Amino acid sequence: MKRLLVACLLAALAAAPVASSAQTAGGSLVVQVPTEPPGLDLTTNPASAIAAVVFDNVQEGLIKIDRTGKMVPWLAERWYTTDSKNYTFFLRKGVRFHNGRELKAADVKFALDRAVNPETKHPYRAQYEVIKDVIVKDDFTITVALKDVDATFLYTLARQGSVIYPREAVDTLKSQPIGTGPFTVGEWVRGDRIVLVKNKDYWVKGLPKLDRVVFRFIPDPNSTLAALKSGDIDVSAFGIGPESVDEFRKDARFQVIVGDTTNDVTLSMNNSKKPYSDKRVRLAITHAINKEEVLKGAMFGHGKILGSNVDPTNPYFVDVSKRVSYDPAKAKKLLAEAGYPNGFDAVFKVAPQYYYTVRSAEIIASQLGKVGIRASIQQIEWGQWLSTVFCLAPCQNPDYDMSIIGHAEAWDIGNFARPKYYFRWDNAEFRKLYEDSQVTVDDKKRRALYVKMQEMLADEAPAVWLYMHPRLVIAKKGVTGIWKDQPAPVQDLSEVAWQK
Repeated sequence: MKRLLVACLLAALAAAPVASSAQTAGGSLVVQVPTEPPGLDLTTNPASAIAAVVFDNVQEGLIKIDRTGKMVPWLAERWYTTDSKNYTFFLRKGVRFHNGRELKAADVKFALDRAVNPETKHPYRAQYEVIKDVIVKDDFTITVALKDVDATFLYTLARQGSVIYPREAVDTLKSQPIGTGPFTVGEWVRGDRIVLVKNKDYWVKGLPKLDRVVFRFIPDPNSTLAALKSGDIDVSAFGIGPESVDEFRKDARFQVIVGDTTNDVTLSMNNSKKPYSDKRVRLAITHAINKEEVLKGAMFGHGKILGSNVDPTNPYFVDVSKRVSYDPAKAKKLLAEAGYPNGFDAVFKVAPQYYYTVRSAEIIASQLGKVGIRASIQQIEWGQWLSTVFCLAPCQNPDYDMSIIGHAEAWDIGNFARPKYYFRWDNAEFRKLYEDSQVTVDDKKRRALYVKMQEMLADEAPAVWLYMHPRLVIAKKGVTGIWKDQPAPVQDLSEVAWQK
């Protein structure tokens, strides 16, 4: 407990953020993104396409994940707790929303209370259920009382669902979100672009560097390639196929940034329906997949093989990718034991907006065919994927066999402790491990629980974790300040600038 208190105090003593003077202010930047956001409200939709535009650019939280993956004080300049159940936060003074009003503790209470309220259907509500009460002490001091110890509570406050916004702007969050961030939403031309404009009253002195950021929606890697070469876009943050990396490395007009992410490309299975409700079938599917071949074919070798949803950026990561090895003979044996000696028919539902989904599915379908599983591929639009596969409300039951998508949220192992999550995996033993990890603040003991959870995920195979999607950024020479690694699902452009 003392260790946690010391950690909180150290965070509180961290220097306030300041801008670097090595960059040139002004100018515009055109950034390609592969998917148009379904909306701009981080509190109603978990889509990473929303976070890529809004999170830390337009709206911010009390705590921020910096480019190294560390939690740093942000809208809260410091905090403390003595019992890991009651946290008192001290807000920065002089921080203003885009509508000109100063941020107050009442705004924090409103945002957190709304996240807890089941009627708002917050996409990450389970992470806030531990909150018992939010108490405003004064305009710049607020206490959050928890029902129980939650070892991940501070990290929850750094997630995209914990952004702070004014009560009076809640009805316009989907199209015109207001926050405290370095940019404001200037324009959204459906089907083409979103334009962010510099917040001249931003509370971090000297930021942002850019006057204007344009997010262009270009889903096709070949079109993105052409747009870069023609000069129509300045940066591709998540859209160039990995097969183009070497080509751009040889082109003096560009720079290539390759780093790690929290984006775990996952083959999901609908555990609520046969045959995926049978562990033997799930293990057979896992044994039938040659992940190295998938990585080579879909990503040209860029990325890292995974064995669970805990990626290498996590301090509790252990490599469990060899626990269920590539073994087609064993896959056939397991299928026969499960009552499918001749295999079965299956359908992959994938969203082609993310190129790796189709590429990976094509390779895996071929591999599954060698053990008797006849898999076809159905490409559907992103909105349809969210409503039928991911099963966003009002959906009651996910409608799919298998799918492939990248899960970009860090520290999301708790999804497998949620029987109603779209995997529909229900395992009491795993839930108990996760619940224990949530109330364990001792780092060594918590790490041991995370190791057990990762091993259990590999052994039970509720999904197949394929690879970590690398951060592949292509930018024009002269663009500075882009993050190398992506420790959170965010495209923070506040420090990005052009060199003279």
